[in-house]
Amino acid sequence: TPEQVRAAASAFRVYVSAGPRDADGDYVVDHSVLTFLVDPDGVFRDCYGRSPRRLQQLRRLALGQGDFQLQDTSGAA
Repeated sequence: TPEQVRAAASAFRVYVSAGPRDADGDYVVDHSVLTFLVDPDGVFRDCYGRSPRRLQQLRRLALGQGDFQLQDTSGAA
């Protein structure tokens, strides 16, 4: 719901602002550009901006080379 989105943005201190609508009802949303790392237990671990160094760290974590293995929760075998 919109309320849940606002609550999540507030909890993670994410900036978001919807611009004015045009004649077709379309609008642009200005927002933070961040990737949040949350471990398998739902605990916030880190926040990554657009820095190439941080993106390399995130890629290593995604490959399971970080402090914990990312778990496949898709149910696919």
